[in-house]
Amino acid sequence: MTMSECLKRVYCFVKTLPLIFIIILIGWSYYAFVVALCINSVPAEKVGEKVALIIFYHVFFGMFVWSYIQTIIARPKIPPKEFLLSNAEFLEHQSNSEEPSRQRDQLLRIIADKHLPVFTRGMQNSIRVCQICQLIKPDRAHHCATCGICLLKMDHHCPWVNNCVGYHNYKYFVLFLLYGALYCCYTGSGSAKYFVDFWMEGVSDIQAFRFHVLFLFFAAWMFCISLLALGGYHLHLAMSNLTTLESFRAPVLAGTGGPDKRAYNVGAARNFCQVFGNTCYLWFLPVRNWQTDGINWQHRASYSPGQQSYASMESGHADSPSRTPIEKQQLVPTSTSGRADQVWPESETQ
Repeated sequence: MTMSECLKRVYCFVKTLPLIFIIILIGWSYYAFVVALCINSVPAEKVGEKVALIIFYHVFFGMFVWSYIQTIIARPKIPPKEFLLSNAEFLEHQSNSEEPSRQRDQLLRIIADKHLPVFTRGMQNSIRVCQICQLIKPDRAHHCATCGICLLKMDHHCPWVNNCVGYHNYKYFVLFLLYGALYCCYTGSGSAKYFVDFWMEGVSDIQAFRFHVLFLFFAAWMFCISLLALGGYHLHLAMSNLTTLESFRAPVLAGTGGPDKRAYNVGAARNFCQVFGNTCYLWFLPVRNWQTDGINWQHRASYSPGQQSYASMESGHADSPSRTPIEKQQLVPTSTSGRADQVWPESETQ
C-alpha cells in the first residue's frame, strides 16, 4: 500500500467519525429511555405508563432513524454526461483563459449546440465551469471538495451524515432534523418527572441507571433546541426555494442584472412541493416523491437575451427550435482522462 492510499483511507475513516458518534449517541439514548427509564425507573405497578411510553417512543424513534438512514444512504446526483466538456473542448476553454470573451462565446456555443438549460452565471457574468470535473455546471449545481464531485442543487456537505445534502436527499434531511427535534422533545418530556424525582433525592444511595436518566434529560433538551432551530431554518429555505449556499451567495441569472435570492422563488406552496412533492400524506414520510429533475428549474425572472422568457425555454420555444428540457437520460461510463475520478451511473436524473 502506498503512502497516498494509506492517507486516503485514514481520511475516509476520519470523515466517518461524526457519523459514528451520532450512531453511538442514538444507541445510548435508546438504552437510556427504554431500559433505564421505562423498565428500571417507572414503578412495576404502573404497567400502563410503561407500555404507553415505550409505544410512543418507538413511533418517534422509528421516524427519526428512518429519515436519518435515508439521508445517509441517498446517493448524490451528478450532472448528466451532456454537461461534460470533451477533452478538446476543455483544452480550448483553457487556452482561452486570457480572453474571457472568447471563452464565454465558446461555452455559449456549446450550451446552444447541446441544448443545455443553463441560465445561472458566475462572477462577471461568466459561464460556470468546474475545472476539476471538466463540465459546465447546471443551474444550482456545485462542486463538493469533500466528496470530490459536482452534484445537483447542492445545499452543503454535512459531516453528521457523512454525505452531501442536495437534490437527492434534501427532503430526507429536513425530515431528519424535524423528527430528531420531536424525538428529543418526547424523550426529554418523558424523562422530566423522573429526572426531578432523582434530582431531589440527591446522590446518596443513587443507582447507576439513574445517571442515564439524568443525562438523557439534559442531552434531549439540548439537542431538541439545536435541531428545532436548524430544522426551522431549512424549512424556511425550502419555502423560499433557496439552498444554504444560495442564502449566503445569491444566484445570478443571465440578463437579470445581478444577484437575486428570489430567482427560483415561485411561491411558498410550489416551493414546498418541489421538495416534498404533491401528495400530502407523503410529506411526512422519507420517501422520494418530488417532481423536479434537478436540472430544469422554474425561474421568477424573465430571460432577457433574445427577448426570450424562462417559461418559453422550459416549454421548448427557444432560439433553437429543438431546445427542450433535459429529462430522464441514460448516462454511460465516460472517459475520465485528466478528470476527477467519477462513476457515471446508468440513470442519474429521475
